[in-house]
Amino acid sequence: MGHEVLIVGAGLSGLCCARRLRQHGVRCLLLEASDGIGGRIRTDIVDGFRLDRGYQVFLTSYPEARSILDYEALQLKPFLPGALVRYGGRFHELTDPWRRPSAAMRSLFSPIGSLADKVRVARFRS
Repeated sequence: MGHEVLIVGAGLSGLCCARRLRQHGVRCLLLEASDGIGGRIRTDIVDGFRLDRGYQVFLTSYPEARSILDYEALQLKPFLPGALVRYGGRFHELTDPWRRPSAAMRSLFSPIGSLADKVRVARFRS
């Protein structure tokens, strides 16, 4: 039994393509060179830590994605601008106070960077 279509790459596009073809009765073969599927939207677990491979922000407004994916089952979370930095045994949130004024005080009093550094960044930002 042969395949009518060969799909190279099991990233999100390749997976969606294979799914659509199968829905229409087209025989296809999906090939992936790496050790897992997902492409740039993939999380590896290393020594108990979740490490996102690459950087990807998923835009939920895409009609194709909405028609294919079950957003509720994915338990999507909002992407907030900033970073969590581990220092002194705990995480400290750093964020842009112009974009998230409610988190400005946490960033200001964070042990990450000196007060002079934060003033320099604020001058640069403004």
